[in-house]
Amino acid sequence: MNESAAIIRPPEPESTDLPDASLPRPWGFWSSLGWAVLAFVLGAAIVGGAVLWLNWGHLDALPDTAEDPWFPLHFIVSNAIQVAVLAAAARWARWPVGRYLGLVAPRGSDLLHGLIALLVVMGALEILTHLLHRESVAPFQTESYRAARDAGLLPLLWLAFVVAAPVGEEVLFRGFLFRGWIASPLGVPGTILLTSCIFSAAHTQYDWFGVGQTFAIGALFAWLRWRSGSTVVTILLHMGVNFTATLWSAVKVEGLI
Repeated sequence: MNESAAIIRPPEPESTDLPDASLPRPWGFWSSLGWAVLAFVLGAAIVGGAVLWLNWGHLDALPDTAEDPWFPLHFIVSNAIQVAVLAAAARWARWPVGRYLGLVAPRGSDLLHGLIALLVVMGALEILTHLLHRESVAPFQTESYRAARDAGLLPLLWLAFVVAAPVGEEVLFRGFLFRGWIASPLGVPGTILLTSCIFSAAHTQYDWFGVGQTFAIGALFAWLRWRSGSTVVTILLHMGVNFTATLWSAVKVEGLI
């Protein structure tokens, strides 16, 4: 094989890419967790502080999260801050930011296999939803859609749910934490399990059934991240999931079914 062919050969899966002697070791288990907590808290604190300052004097009139039409904007800003902190942490570890967070171009076969796997899992979850007589869309989603629609802020909601949420959550869980934890004593199985548990537990807007569904999707995404070596795969699939959920919310709220 000549040199040019070697350069364009697709990267091997993540499982064969560790350890990489050309780069320093990533952050360890506790330091990765500390950076993740700092990123999340800093984003929430800055946005929350701004909201309190802008509404000082009538804090008792602040709506619940799902009923706040400006929640999507708050969410976009907090996620941007979160990603910026994690990118800074990756640079501090002396890694290229994209490489550390897994933001590398995926192979077409990985995207195809990921899409097929996601369709199978989503189909199984939808069947279970109907068997248990549950709603396909959580109340939080429909209430958020209705609040944004009534305020004329639907484009902001679509941006928050379909772009900001997948990018922010995947960079945190399948990007930053995955990179540090897979190189720790947790290994691959422990990293997949723990990141999926925290990912699902963070979705406090859902009931136990929604959290369980989120865990299943998170475990699939973590496995696909390991198999492909690319967080871009999970970001794109996550966008697809959120787009479908937001579209279904619109259908329900607009009375199209």
